[in-house]
Amino acid sequence: MARKASPIGPHVLALIEDARVDLARAALAVREGDNEPDFKLPEDVPDLADEEGVEAFRQALVETLSDFDRDDLRPAEQRSRRIRALAEKKGVTSLTTIVQQQLDNTRSQEFHRQPDELCRSIWAYLHERETFEDAESFHFARQFRDHGKLYDAFEVELENQVALDAAAIDEKALASKIKGMLELKPEISCTVKALDLPATDTHPASIMLIVRHGGPLSSVYDHRQDGRRGTIYYRPPNEATLIYTPSMRQIEVCADSPVVRQTVSDSFAEVALGHDISQKPLTWKRYNLSRFRSSLLLQPPEIEGYAFEFARVIEAEIRLGTWRRKLQLKVTVDDDIQEVADRYLGARNIFRRAEAFSRITIAVAYNLIGDEKQRTLNITIAGTKSCNLQSKPDPEERSLGFALLKEWGILSAFRQIAHDDLRAIFPQLVQLHDRIEDEVSGSYLLELGLDPKRLIEGGLLERCDRQDVVLIEDDDVDGEGAVKPSVTQGMVKAVGPFGEDVGKRPASDVEMFAVNAQWLHETLMRLMKPLLSKRAAQILDPDLTLVGAIQIDEADVPVYFARRLNDPNAAQRLDLMLRARDTAGVGIVFAASEEMPSHLGPNVVMPLLSHLASADEEMLFARGGIELAYRDGLSLARGGVSPRVVRTGKQSGTLFIPGREPLHLAGNDQLTIFERLVVAAAKGSPDVQVKALMEGFESRSPQQAFRKETWDSIRDVYIGKGAKNGYWRLLLIAQPTEAVAEPTEEVTV
Repeated sequence: MARKASPIGPHVLALIEDARVDLARAALAVREGDNEPDFKLPEDVPDLADEEGVEAFRQALVETLSDFDRDDLRPAEQRSRRIRALAEKKGVTSLTTIVQQQLDNTRSQEFHRQPDELCRSIWAYLHERETFEDAESFHFARQFRDHGKLYDAFEVELENQVALDAAAIDEKALASKIKGMLELKPEISCTVKALDLPATDTHPASIMLIVRHGGPLSSVYDHRQDGRRGTIYYRPPNEATLIYTPSMRQIEVCADSPVVRQTVSDSFAEVALGHDISQKPLTWKRYNLSRFRSSLLLQPPEIEGYAFEFARVIEAEIRLGTWRRKLQLKVTVDDDIQEVADRYLGARNIFRRAEAFSRITIAVAYNLIGDEKQRTLNITIAGTKSCNLQSKPDPEERSLGFALLKEWGILSAFRQIAHDDLRAIFPQLVQLHDRIEDEVSGSYLLELGLDPKRLIEGGLLERCDRQDVVLIEDDDVDGEGAVKPSVTQGMVKAVGPFGEDVGKRPASDVEMFAVNAQWLHETLMRLMKPLLSKRAAQILDPDLTLVGAIQIDEADVPVYFARRLNDPNAAQRLDLMLRARDTAGVGIVFAASEEMPSHLGPNVVMPLLSHLASADEEMLFARGGIELAYRDGLSLARGGVSPRVVRTGKQSGTLFIPGREPLHLAGNDQLTIFERLVVAAAKGSPDVQVKALMEGFESRSPQQAFRKETWDSIRDVYIGKGAKNGYWRLLLIAQPTEAVAEPTEEVTV
């Protein structure tokens, strides 16, 4: 007989096996909500010196928890994972650092009295929860410093060096400033906590701020004991962690939202550093090290006022597959690092196939024109967001270093795009957001009329590797060709499938760029705000956002923003989601796509770009046209006056039934099935035999034309069994379905 798999997760099991049993039991007994089960763990903890008793107690814990399923154990598994994260590697240092900052001598001694790292982490979780959570924030910030998409590093140009520590920061004033800039409602609290971080081997002394505030009101469905569905409303906690390093004049911040990252950084600079953001905005810089894949050699550029003797890479560090594996090559300034790499690592060495460059050090020898003194400058770039230049005390040296990196194509700096400029390119930004892929080519951006350099500076794009293939449309060659370097500056060479030369094309056309989808989304939301009477941004799906409400005829109409509606599968998924939100009433779905259904759930869909105001108007949108389109679609949103199927494309359409929400249909099979049912209902003979209903299709049942979740949501609502076995009918409001036996023709999927 096969052995039953244990439902206990690895982190809970490790806690039971490795921690002192009294602490392990206490941690597993924690319940943070009424929905969590009471495990009724054994209470008689044995004498810790009794090894046999301790081992038996551990086994009793395992046996008790084994009676529960994985869902019941999931909260305990998550808590155990958090505890173990602060008991291993850098998590230990993170917890110890925050404990030293926050606990008094008595509590700190109690913490250190615990026998090992795991026990200390459990003790902090049980007895000093706030300190434990602050240590988690610090630990996550350290991880994001190394590699994280939720991380930004801003640089602040201060007139004078500011001596600052955690005690000097006005936490209440800073919290008030952040709350105002984020436009949080009065009932949403915002707290700021400042801590001093001592210097380590890898980072100078810093100050850490933990910012916590409530997010927009949200809800989830709850399955109740009686089988009914209820709704639980909650306000999710949002958190941002900021680290300021005075010696580097650098602000590092971690948060889910790029807008929050910039807002928190700006607020800190104004309140804590006395920096005038309006005169000298904070800037972030991105470092693109991909050029070193093809060559580790650098040529000194021409910069007015400087003469260069050489510029050489003396250190290169790459990551091999994962961030934990790295390869580092260091040479002297007299060595040619390219030659050393080719000699000892092979002509086509690993640097060309690296997962990512994590560190590059460049040595530059130069002198000022008219000055015989030879000078040197070392530039170290760590990853995409960190460079040692900001810590250079000489502003002229800093300026030269950044100029060199810009000339080599390594550096791009953040520069906020003006509101009027964003308005001017709003249609192109919507089209960019509507793409299925999050990478775009330079040629596509050229078609849209967008300047990639400006979008990179504004944080909307990031540079990627160039395309390695292009489409060739030539009299002699038709298909894909490989992209190869060209001796002509600014051009690349296209090579056909048999090595034939098929011409040059601009290198900018084959450059690839990654869309910063989150920043682009928030930019579009910010531009849509003036249209709304109520703002309540809530991301319901990666392709659907509740934006707020607009007032029409003295009623608040929900407003959504949807993208990728030209994809039938995406449209059907969002239709299912919006039909589940039917209590919100008839709303408006602004579509980024031009091809779209007319309705999604009980909502009128309208193309966003069709309702833009003229350029000379103050508002970005023509509100009158939006109201008119809403009123025109209102009747159909409630089902219309008679059943019908309206095709809006070759593979998409909408079913309308009076009194029911419109149903989006994707694919010819779905459309044809309901068209046949509508015709039968109109003739007064609503029942259609399954053979006639599925005529011309490979499938033998209407169920097979739909995804399972869609079928479950429409069966016995829009379509039901007929009066006879093997028949189906369209379900109208006044025509309840009859209880009959399962049709023999139906094939269960």
